[in-house]
Amino acid sequence: MFDQPLIIGKVAVAQSFHQLGILILDGSGSMQGSGNGNVTKADEVNIAVRDLLTRFKASRMKNNFSFAVITFDTKTQVRTPITPAAVIDDNDDYNPMPGHGGGTNIGMAMQEAWQMGEMFLNTAPADGVKHSVILLTLSDGGCQYPQQTLEVANQIKTDPRVTVCAALFNKIGERDAAGQAMLRGIVSNPVLDFKDVYDAESLRAFFEKSISRASGVVIA
Repeated sequence: MFDQPLIIGKVAVAQSFHQLGILILDGSGSMQGSGNGNVTKADEVNIAVRDLLTRFKASRMKNNFSFAVITFDTKTQVRTPITPAAVIDDNDDYNPMPGHGGGTNIGMAMQEAWQMGEMFLNTAPADGVKHSVILLTLSDGGCQYPQQTLEVANQIKTDPRVTVCAALFNKIGERDAAGQAMLRGIVSNPVLDFKDVYDAESLRAFFEKSISRASGVVIA
């Protein structure tokens, strides 16, 4: 049901739930390397995020979603604060490299995202609308602090209102077993919520399908 095409031009439906999607994007030095095309991995991420936000902004379900963007290496930056999908800037630059280029600390970025998610949940109006959070992490490899990251992820996953997903940006023909193990270990469901991606389109599709699965609606 989640592979149906986006239908543009439909009237937006009223809000029946509110899901916050927090994009956690790797800005470590290796993301400056070439992807599987003619642009860098960081540029592929930028394309994927812009396309994802465009699809939600044009969707009849847009009133049910908000987004935020966090970038990281061994430090984190809130690139985009919590913003309703209906008004988010899908023409902005979401390349994760500015201000980064160092090592990789996924756990620190997840902690920053969860603090934002907790604020979203704890300040939700008492109007009966269900609120939830999905953390969508993208990295191109392992983490320098794997035990810390796993501990943070396990703590986050104790909250039933949150779903944790992750994508590993891989080179075609290569297999990063350590990176796969790291990211499978942090997600809510190691089968459904983790995927190897190879370009902007596969990343965009995985993030969109993850949001659809967690929210239970088709993004159209």
